[in-house]
Amino acid sequence: MTNIKNLLKGSPIALVVVVGLLVTGVASAALVNYLSDKVTTTAVVKSPIEMSINEGADGTFTGNKTITVDTTSGSDFMFTTVAKNNANNIIDGYPAIVVQAPTGKPFTGGEIDKVMFGDAGHWPEANMIEITDSLCVVYADGTLHPLSTWTGSEQKLVLYFDFEGTACYDSQTVPLGVGETSWNVLEVTTDPALAPGSYKIYGQMASDLTEYAASQY
Repeated sequence: MTNIKNLLKGSPIALVVVVGLLVTGVASAALVNYLSDKVTTTAVVKSPIEMSINEGADGTFTGNKTITVDTTSGSDFMFTTVAKNNANNIIDGYPAIVVQAPTGKPFTGGEIDKVMFGDAGHWPEANMIEITDSLCVVYADGTLHPLSTWTGSEQKLVLYFDFEGTACYDSQTVPLGVGETSWNVLEVTTDPALAPGSYKIYGQMASDLTEYAASQY
C-alpha cells in the first residue's frame, strides 16, 4: 500500500494508469456470455386420439366419457365408441376393450353370448355383423385367446376384435387419418346366468397392446 501511495504522489501518469485499470475491471465484470435475449416455446402435449361414448347407435363425437346402461342378465344392450384423431399425422393404434366385473364376481367364461358389430362400413343396423368368435382375450404377455372358449377367473378382461380373421393368432393396428373420426357400434347379449351387479366397459386406443394388457391385470 505504501508503494502505491508513493507512486500516486510522484506520478500523475501513474494515477491515470491505476484509475484506468480499475475502470477496466468494472467493465469486464458486466460482460455476459450470450449475445441476445431469449425466446421460449411451451408445448402443451395432449393425447393424439380423443374418444367419446354414446348410448345406442350414435357415431357423433359428443365428448361423453362415460354412460350408464340399465339392463338384465340375458338381455342385449348397445353402445358406440367414437375416436377422433387430433394429430397432424396418421395415428396407428390397437382398439382395445376392457370389461370389469363387480367385486367378488369375477369372469369365469361364458358371460357373453353374442356380440354384433357395426361401423360406417357396416351400416345401417341391418348390416351389422356378428363378431363373437372373433373376440380375443389379450393376456398380460400379449397372446390372444378366443373369448368363446376362454375360462379362468379374472376381475378384468382385455378384449381385442380380430378383424383380420386370423382366429386370435395375431393383432393388427388400425390407422386413423388426420382429422378423421371413426366409430364402432357394439351390441352385446349377455348370458342369462350372468351375475347381477355393476359392470364397467372401457374403450381405448393403445399404442402397444401387450403393454396395455399388462397394465390392466
